[in-house]
Amino acid sequence: MPVQYAAAQGEYAGLDQISVGPLPKGLAGKGEVDVDVRIDGRRANRVTVNIQ
Repeated sequence: MPVQYAAAQGEYAGLDQISVGPLPKGLAGKGEVDVDVRIDGRRANRVTVNIQ
């Protein structure tokens, strides 16, 4: 998925922000989906998003 933005989040130390998109149309209505992010081969914390 294309990354639109990736950098340190300005308000909280140690928190980074990643903005991705556009989401593939095939994800529409999928509900809860796990998202794995890897940067330089290292895995970040897994998050769950709800796609409506």
